[in-house]
Amino acid sequence: MAVTTEAAANEIEAPRGTGGARRSEEPAAAGASAPGAGTRPDARPDARPDARPGTRGGRGGGSRLLLLDGLRFAAAAAVVLYHFTATSTVGAYWQARPVDVFGPLNAVSRYGWLAVELFFVLSGFVIALSAQGRTLAQYTGSRVGRLFPAYWVAVLVTVLLQQVWSGGRQADLPDTVLNLTMAPDVFGAAPVQVVFWTLLVELKFYVLVGVLLALGGLTRGRVVAFAVAWPVVGLVAQRAGWSGVADALVASYAPYFGVGMLLFLLRRPAAERAASPGRGRGADAPVLAALAVDVALSLWHVADRAQHASQLQGVPVSPAVAAAIVLGSVAAVWLASSPRAAVRGPRLTAALTVAGALTYPLYLVHTQFGYAVIDWLAPRSGVWLTLAAAVAASLALAAVIHYAVERHATRPLRRGVERTLVLATAAPRLGAPAGAR
Repeated sequence: MAVTTEAAANEIEAPRGTGGARRSEEPAAAGASAPGAGTRPDARPDARPDARPGTRGGRGGGSRLLLLDGLRFAAAAAVVLYHFTATSTVGAYWQARPVDVFGPLNAVSRYGWLAVELFFVLSGFVIALSAQGRTLAQYTGSRVGRLFPAYWVAVLVTVLLQQVWSGGRQADLPDTVLNLTMAPDVFGAAPVQVVFWTLLVELKFYVLVGVLLALGGLTRGRVVAFAVAWPVVGLVAQRAGWSGVADALVASYAPYFGVGMLLFLLRRPAAERAASPGRGRGADAPVLAALAVDVALSLWHVADRAQHASQLQGVPVSPAVAAAIVLGSVAAVWLASSPRAAVRGPRLTAALTVAGALTYPLYLVHTQFGYAVIDWLAPRSGVWLTLAAAVAASLALAAVIHYAVERHATRPLRRGVERTLVLATAAPRLGAPAGAR
């Protein structure tokens, strides 16, 4: 059975105010990449000594980052389950309401859209970490190299899928080309995977961080001021009805990024923090105050989104439970990033490394390919066998994309972008009159 209506192809999906054109579809899901799905799976730090100090078990930065990778994969798994067992879209492929098909599982998975909040908190933490000590060119190269290789392949294989499957989202050539920009909504095109809308949210965050770098770097004071001012201004814009400003500032999600950045400030290595100007008793007070503001704003936004999720899914979604999950997500990032957090044993280390590597491509491809598997198998196979096949197919494709594409293309693309930006910024200076230099 194929689903061709736009509403069915959308799902939690792009909530209001993500910026960009939103046809009459259900909000994008983190599952839709976020609400529909979970986001930001691409926010992994690059493999560079200062950003990712090792991957071996034990205490220290490498161990902490492995635990954060584990959280990212857990968030992606929540998004996958949300899309396969809870969204109204997938009900068309199961030919029944998800709550009737999955019962107790649906009572849990209906909250999977909240994985986007966890993704954005993780993104704030990791970007604050990986941007430290980088130039704007290095930072831009790292983000382009990390995001685009897997994304471009995901777009192309999704379009190929639609040549043999009439369900899901159908994209013509112009829409396909616009999807390659990672911001199709800006140009009025629908994302070919429901999760893609959250990537635009991430891109806006990256641009804002890039502005901070251009202004002199991510100093402690700038990060604190940014982490509060951005969400507050976004909320004011929302309440004032300035939709264009609110969309540009991704107002509904800004507090989560802010929380992650502030958690990073609180978790910086003791030696680095001791060397910071003004470090002393009470130096963390402004960070803690800013964190309290961002957490409060996060809970404000999630209460509204819980009501919206209830309408989308047609089942009760408790604002209290949603708020508890958000608080639990913040606590999980805090605990996983602790200097005392440890990953012991080569097997667990290897498992977390692989999980972190597969998170982003899994997030990118699971909806369309998982829905296709469910559409093909559900009428002739059992529910659990079909669900297992949809998950397995998504994981297999994610592994192919990572090992065949990301591992080979990320570093060359990163270096190429960085080199191009360095040359572009150096050219005007080289061409200027000697007295003007």
